[in-house]
Amino acid sequence: MSTYAPMLAALLALLAGLAIGKAWERYKLHDGRWIDRRRARESPHYILGLNFLVANQIDLAIEELSRAAGLDGEGLEVHMILGNLYREKGQVGKAITVHQTLLQRPKLSRLEHAHVLLCLGLDYKRGGFVDRALEAFNEVLRLDPKNEYALINLQKLHEEQHQWTEAYDTRQRLSVLTGVAARPQSQAILAFLENEIGLEAMRRRDGLEAARRFEAAIDLDARAVPAYLNLGDLRVAGGQAQEAAAIWEKMIEVAPDRAYLAFDRLEALARQTGSPERFTRLCRRLIDANPQDWRARLALSRHLAASGHPKDALDLLFAALVQNPHALGLHQAIWRALGQLHHPEALVDRYSELTEHAVFYLDPHVCMRCRYRSTELLWQCPHCHDWNTFVEERIAPAQDATEVEG
Repeated sequence: MSTYAPMLAALLALLAGLAIGKAWERYKLHDGRWIDRRRARESPHYILGLNFLVANQIDLAIEELSRAAGLDGEGLEVHMILGNLYREKGQVGKAITVHQTLLQRPKLSRLEHAHVLLCLGLDYKRGGFVDRALEAFNEVLRLDPKNEYALINLQKLHEEQHQWTEAYDTRQRLSVLTGVAARPQSQAILAFLENEIGLEAMRRRDGLEAARRFEAAIDLDARAVPAYLNLGDLRVAGGQAQEAAAIWEKMIEVAPDRAYLAFDRLEALARQTGSPERFTRLCRRLIDANPQDWRARLALSRHLAASGHPKDALDLLFAALVQNPHALGLHQAIWRALGQLHHPEALVDRYSELTEHAVFYLDPHVCMRCRYRSTELLWQCPHCHDWNTFVEERIAPAQDATEVEG
């Protein structure tokens, strides 16, 4: 029996250690009193606070979570949430104070330290303290190199400061970390960043570097529309008109919904090279492929009106008007064409019939992510900072173009 006594004692000591560890996980000695460390999270105030948070009732959430935090002044999680809520309320100073106080705690683990620093970095970012935010996010990555949220926010900060190379490098690091480097969304973001770096090179008059960046953007994402436009502009500036036309026509082939962005460029090039019929054929192909394409009709009508064919232009404009009766540009073009024809009564009456129930406004674009509205197409939303999220918004569904054609 004496042989097994040491082993039995060791086993009992191990079990006792586990029991004490579990107790310590729940309880902590504070100011001479044993405090239940789970009291805050198990309190009704904590549950109510989370419910109010889910319901987006921030003020009530803060009130209940503050009560829960009062049950355990050492509760890290509740205080972190409270700080984040203050930030969402716009009380950045309060949020910073809460998170800075948490950082002073002596026994934070490495990951806890990183999480609090991440919250503090978001506070600084919201408050416009860019240098402090950059420092905080970089420190988070030193403590936790795989922290995706720190990388995402670091990328956005660099983008907001137009530090495109740094943003590109950060995005690449994030792509490798998350294993999404080959996914379309990640490729598209990298392509937009390549395009911005190319624009910087253009401003420095470094045409070779700019072209390399635009081509790299297209290789990353075949639908990187701004890269095609900018690469074509670069070729025109270098006297390579035919190559520019081929680049823009390729863009239209891969992204026909963005074709209108190249219309003015292609029309000017067609006139410059003495082949205006090339632009006419292009517009006709687009209209045949998509009868709802009112922008191709508008572009072709302008081309025909400038060439002395206002009647043909007007027929195209009336057809386009059926597809999008709210576009101000169409109405302006129609009145110019009517003016060229000296306002024939029959055509003016036809126009009045088509527009009887229309509402005019500048063609609006709306961000699919945050609903930010713009009168022009933007590649990056100035509100949520996501890339390529703008679409045209229409008031009413399109009608059948055959109503006015024939």
